[in-house]
Amino acid sequence: MDDLQRFLALLKAGPDDANDVFNPWRDTDERDLPPRREMPQRRLDNLREYLEARRRSARVILMGEAPSHRGGRFTGIPFCSEVELLQKSNVVARKALRLTSVDCAEKPQRERSAAVVWGELEQHGVANKVVLWNTFPWHPRGAGSAASNRKPRPAEVVQGRSAYQALLACFTHSLAVFAVGRVAESALAQWPEAQCAGCLRHPAHGGEGAFREHFRNLVLPHL
Repeated sequence: MDDLQRFLALLKAGPDDANDVFNPWRDTDERDLPPRREMPQRRLDNLREYLEARRRSARVILMGEAPSHRGGRFTGIPFCSEVELLQKSNVVARKALRLTSVDCAEKPQRERSAAVVWGELEQHGVANKVVLWNTFPWHPRGAGSAASNRKPRPAEVVQGRSAYQALLACFTHSLAVFAVGRVAESALAQWPEAQCAGCLRHPAHGGEGAFREHFRNLVLPHL
């Protein structure tokens, strides 16, 4: 088993405490496309193809908070919704990836932060040099609702550290890591091996302009 396979197996196994957590690479529910039992593997395959396209070319990790219920929960890829898989397939991976939401044929899942992030990556031609990840890689959902997000608990962020370490082993070289938002900044401050290179404003909640400015001023010089 190589480093990438070990990393994917760790994600599929999930966190120690799965209370109010949806594991995109193992779990399924009524929002998934039938046959539902096949969708977790489809998302795992998506992530594998995404990372394979960057194992040698990546220079930077952008570390967010956690997958959203409209983004990584359906694609298996951080900061990436089904709209990106359809509209930016040539920059997400080397081949077209697969959708998993029950309404994907008529209304694929759309996530605004994903659109902002991928818009910058595509505009500057650096998609294959940037790896998108989260301090808590599984989807923390609100109690009683699959279609909701919540901030990961401190204990959950701690569990994300082993996933981050396993992610780093998948690449042939070291990468600079930037936090996207305060949750990621706080987590990376507690992970000495991360050596955070800077913090970007998260694009959500009115942060789109600041994210773009920070990306161009802080991240692009590393690419």
